[in-house]
Amino acid sequence: MNHIKSFFKEKGLYLFCLALVFAATAAGILALRSVVNNMSELTQLRKDALQEDSTWTQPDTTVNKPATDVPEPTAAPSQTPSASSSSSGAQSESAAASAKPGATAAPSAQPAASSAFWQQEPLTAFSGEELVYNETMGDWRTHNGADYAAKAGSEVTPAVGGTVTAVTEDALWGTVVEITDENEVLWRYCGLTEPAVQPGEGVTAATTLGKVGQLPAESKTEAHIHLECLKENAYQDPESLK
Repeated sequence: MNHIKSFFKEKGLYLFCLALVFAATAAGILALRSVVNNMSELTQLRKDALQEDSTWTQPDTTVNKPATDVPEPTAAPSQTPSASSSSSGAQSESAAASAKPGATAAPSAQPAASSAFWQQEPLTAFSGEELVYNETMGDWRTHNGADYAAKAGSEVTPAVGGTVTAVTEDALWGTVVEITDENEVLWRYCGLTEPAVQPGEGVTAATTLGKVGQLPAESKTEAHIHLECLKENAYQDPESLK
């Protein structure tokens, strides 16, 4: 008994310090375990919240929004058999007149001096197979004719005379007057208003076809006439045929 008392008296300070170390260690372990448990619970709560949250499921947004106010294109007017017959008849009469003594050359190949805009540079030239941007339609396409600036409401005479083969209304090109010349070239005058000619009528360079009107397919360009030329159903550059 005395031996035990002597041991504690000599080693008591060390034992007390060792007990304090054990107590601190145990308290630290308990605190760390509590922190780990709290983090695990917080992580699980966040996972549950994310799984239950449906506000992030959003539909895809359509980026391409085409214009809805652009009129639907109509089929390109084609040359009818009756129109062809009228054209052939008019050409035969022209040939007969030129065979008479003292007859002058047919005026169908003469440029329209009264329509000065045929003599100027086109606002937009014929593009052939090259795509150009159409600001009105908002897309890239071939420009199958040439655009000539003209004051709205002014009278339009043909660049080349011939026979009127069609007068039509088109949703994209307005009033269209078609004239077939003596070389079987089809000339399409697009963007007219108040047409003054009828199919089967022979016209010269001084004949009024109508007035400068609207071109829905090219409305963002200044007032002009869109002129197209077709030879054997293939588009030609009007500048090379005037």
